[in-house]
Amino acid sequence: MAPAVALAMAVDAGLDTGLDTVLITGTTSGIGRALLEHYAARGWRVVSVNRRRVPELEAAFPSVHFACVDVRSKDDVATLLSNLEQAGTLPDVFILNAGINRIDNDERFDLAAFREVLDTNLHGVVNFIEPLTRLAPGAAVRHVIAISSMASYVGNPYGLGYHASKRALTSCFDVWSKMYRGTDLAFQQVMLGPVRTTMYNMAGRFPAWMAWGKNAFAVSAEATARAIARLATTRKRKLFFPWRAVPLYLGMWIAQSVLSVFLLGRRTSAGLARRTPEAGRGAGGQAPG
Repeated sequence: MAPAVALAMAVDAGLDTGLDTVLITGTTSGIGRALLEHYAARGWRVVSVNRRRVPELEAAFPSVHFACVDVRSKDDVATLLSNLEQAGTLPDVFILNAGINRIDNDERFDLAAFREVLDTNLHGVVNFIEPLTRLAPGAAVRHVIAISSMASYVGNPYGLGYHASKRALTSCFDVWSKMYRGTDLAFQQVMLGPVRTTMYNMAGRFPAWMAWGKNAFAVSAEATARAIARLATTRKRKLFFPWRAVPLYLGMWIAQSVLSVFLLGRRTSAGLARRTPEAGRGAGGQAPG
């Protein structure tokens, strides 16, 4: 049996792989919830980080340590890590999963929604990096895993902030994974294709043919959680999951690169077509000379 296969089987069987503590952000639903269930079922010590308390979640997982922390606040994140360090319970694995999506690029660009997405998806991850890199070097590898997306390579005509945040996150972790190669910090990222979560339902905003394509390649949150857990047993820099979704996003990238009309002249979700510059000048009278 190949070592990688044996290791994956050991993780899924709950056997000792040298890791036993994980911190997960954004566990109220979707991939985060699936990760929480995955690790709790295998007897790991789990630190769950959410912006608000969810009593029903806490009741369902009494062995999990729930921390109310706004990941958008670097002070809150630093305090959390300092408390964990002082208690001697710093996790072996940090899965920085918290993320949101918003319709922020409609007929009128919504700056507030754009900033909200970046504050959570990008800054909510980056806020962990400074305190983690200030920790005393450990004897074992500490895994820092960012949940990015194949969408970081493909423009989204509606969720501009989501695309921008994931692209920036991908760039940062590409650099950090090289900078810290061979140290006790392993910076890793998961490049996700379509996953059936609440956020995935935003597919309803896309044309029917695109939604059909995403449905054909989508995977469950549970399968995604298992793949992320296996990544944490390696030092692999990047995981594309599922692999079968790569052609879909590659095709979308080519279409947007070659067919510029793909993003031009579309109707907004308000049902109003964007006016061309010529139409705008005509409506406003003669341009000042």
